[in-house]
Amino acid sequence: MRITRRHLLALTGATTGAAALGVGGLALRWWDRPHGEGLLVLSQDEYEFLQAVAEAWMPRGGTPELSGADANLGAYVDELLFHVEQPTPTLLKALFQGLDDKPYGGWFTPYRKLPLDDRTTLLRQWLDHPNALFRGGVSGVVAILGFGWTTHPDVAKVLAPWFGCGYGR
Repeated sequence: MRITRRHLLALTGATTGAAALGVGGLALRWWDRPHGEGLLVLSQDEYEFLQAVAEAWMPRGGTPELSGADANLGAYVDELLFHVEQPTPTLLKALFQGLDDKPYGGWFTPYRKLPLDDRTTLLRQWLDHPNALFRGGVSGVVAILGFGWTTHPDVAKVLAPWFGCGYGR
């Protein structure tokens, strides 16, 4: 069979169309999902993703012996986003969805379902990623979780002696 320019154009058009449908499907799946039961802004899997990142970033141990997941930092972010004007919460939710889905390429599962050791390794790789925009997005998520961590009552008791003004949730 002879391949003509029309065949190549048709194949290019079909490939482009399929890619656009795939990206559009992901965007629709990610965009402005309804909040989960008992949550204000986040869907259940967005909350679970944040809990998974919080645990990978701040695992159990140390002083106080409290993981980021034990500190319920997903709920902290949920409440924080409730008080932020649109479109920021919707855009952050899309970022959470995109990051949660990123491991499908290598692990065939979302980030939130990976074992703790794999989540920790992957988070370290993301925080050292060569793409500054990607690295900045991940660093922003960790920074938001850090705000919640430092204001958790158990952590605030440990940090309070260093700050005369005091703080907490």
